[in-house]
Amino acid sequence: MAANKDVISKIINYIEDHLTDELDLDKIAKIAGYSKYHLNRMFSNVIGCTIHQYIQNRRLTEAAKQLVFTDKSIIDIAFNTGYETHQSFTLAFKNLYRESPQTYRKKGNFIAIQPKCIVLSEIRMHKNKNISYINKFNTKCEVKAA
Repeated sequence: MAANKDVISKIINYIEDHLTDELDLDKIAKIAGYSKYHLNRMFSNVIGCTIHQYIQNRRLTEAAKQLVFTDKSIIDIAFNTGYETHQSFTLAFKNLYRESPQTYRKKGNFIAIQPKCIVLSEIRMHKNKNISYINKFNTKCEVKAA
């Protein structure tokens, strides 16, 4: 259980450090030392979404923050968050935030739909002297209505 926590924490930290880079599941799996299928299953079981969904939701959350707190153009924000076209960015943003980036910017109210997941472990000592680890997370990948 603690090993899963360490692997997931390592992957989340890697994703966060490279959020603006091109992220490839094969490379992430190699860094973690697991097959991409096993890693994605483990990540989904622990976090509640696939690695791809987590990356996309994190990027769009960062884009939402930039829309509200910067004067960067929408196309620059799209490029900075890994989208190659204005159209693909707008479509993905609308799917997550239920409104266009332009409308979201005008409202000026930032909502972090997918904050960074932080893995916390709770260690419990049982009467029979067995130790169990309970992983807790500050967030799941469930999309909240904006």
